[in-house]
Amino acid sequence: MKNIKSILTTGLLSLFLLTAIQAQDKAYQEGEKVLNVGMSLGYYGYGYFGNRSGFTVPLNAALESGITDQISVAPYAAHARSSYKYDVGGAETKSAWTFVAVGARGSFHYTELFNALTDGDLNEEKIDLYVSLLLGLEFRSYNDDSDLDYYGNDTVVRLGPNLGVRYLLSQNLGVYLEGGRGTFGWLNFGVTARF
Repeated sequence: MKNIKSILTTGLLSLFLLTAIQAQDKAYQEGEKVLNVGMSLGYYGYGYFGNRSGFTVPLNAALESGITDQISVAPYAAHARSSYKYDVGGAETKSAWTFVAVGARGSFHYTELFNALTDGDLNEEKIDLYVSLLLGLEFRSYNDDSDLDYYGNDTVVRLGPNLGVRYLLSQNLGVYLEGGRGTFGWLNFGVTARF
């Protein structure tokens, strides 16, 4: 009888512990919403130097929805602007580019898989490793104060992969870093909020 009580107690305790371990939050999980707000570096175009007279840092935002514990989808939006001053025929001319991007991204979150395959010990409650694919439209508009109008407005389709990591500083707030073809640059970073 003592053995049966001991086995039942051990079994119930193990079941309780297993349930408690599985109920712990991970840095990413099914059903949650994650808002990333950040900026891009490695911006393409004329660059930040030379005759550039002003710019806004390329800003971006994405709202991820967890479809499964490994897959999320998100709409994204971004904005950037740069202006230039230069001399054309002895007269100072000003021009500006405005970029707006909208689209969708899908992400595969693989921290748990990474730990299993590498016998790793990454803290899944704090670290979220993911790879994303972005597909969207980039609207580019140009204007200047001359009659030359060198460039026209256009829209281009953008497709790009990202490799990212998110680190949670608290239960609902963290930071992220992504490398690859992002909304406007090759390096994106910022703040992430979970809810």
